[in-house]
Amino acid sequence: MNKWFWGVLVFCFLIVNETTVDWIFAITIGGYDFKASIEQIFRYSSLLGYFESTPFRLIPYLLLTSLAAFLGAHYSFHEKVAFWGALMAIALFHCWGYWGVNYPSYTGERLSSTAGLALIFIPLHAIWIGLLAGIATGILSLFSAITYKKIRGV
Repeated sequence: MNKWFWGVLVFCFLIVNETTVDWIFAITIGGYDFKASIEQIFRYSSLLGYFESTPFRLIPYLLLTSLAAFLGAHYSFHEKVAFWGALMAIALFHCWGYWGVNYPSYTGERLSSTAGLALIFIPLHAIWIGLLAGIATGILSLFSAITYKKIRGV
């Protein structure tokens, strides 16, 4: 894979997390300015708490990295599309999951007593979501290329 893929993968791992989603909520729904939003999200947490969920969040990205390294250095276009699709699905699923966990905190709804377990289960579910999305985008890319060749008569 190229450097862009690895850069985006590391960026998604570091940036797409429950704290970032909470910060976005504080600004958009909570109406906080930049400084107040930082104070709001770190009021009941610390830097250590930020890194507490990191090992769980690392699992899907590490599996994707391992698969990419296992397959070697040369990829077809369709394999690259599959890896990008898997990476985007993992990152979007993390956003969606953490969005659902943090949303009640800013809307006055009742937060579930088991919401903390989502920090473990969101990344675990992101594994199969990423796998299915990678397979689907790879197959879609392959069928698109075959259809394009048939239409063009090549």
